[in-house]
Formats: sequence, C-alpha cells, structure tokens
Amino acid sequence: MKKRDFYEYFQLYNTPQEVRSDCNSLTVINTGTATAVLDGLLIAPGAQYYAPGNEDEFNTTRYRLSFTGGGNEIVTVIRKIYK
Repeated sequence: MKKRDFYEYFQLYNTPQEVRSDCNSLTVINTGTATAVLDGLLIAPGAQYYAPGNEDEFNTTRYRLSFTGGGNEIVTVIRKIYK
C-alpha cells in the first residue's frame, strides 16, 4: 500500500469572511459562544461541520462565514492537505 503524506492546517476565524477550503477534508468547529453560520448552515457553540474527502479528492469550495447572536465569535478550521 502506498503511503501518502499530509499535514493538518489549523486556523482561527473571528470575523465574517470567506473561508476557502483548498484541501482534502475540512472541519469547522465553533469554539465561541455565538452561533456560527457557514453558507446558511447554523453551527451551535461546541458543534462542528465536517466535509470529508476521499483519497485524491480536492475540495475547492469557498464558504461564507458569519455569526449570529451575542457572544464570542470564534471558529477553528482544520484542513487536511496532502503533500
């Protein structure tokens, strides 16, 4: 079986903006206390959105991130990127 190297890239977002995937799989974790909104999908505090990818797939989606309600606006985005 052929070994494929990859790395995980972690990034914090705390303002409304575009989130580019450009990776194999993407996880968005709401680590704040406000509700995160990813392309209309509500992500409650402590919840996450996961977009898995099969080997050799590359996600090019551009997501629109915003927040609603009061509280801290923070999400952690984890990308799986093949070398």
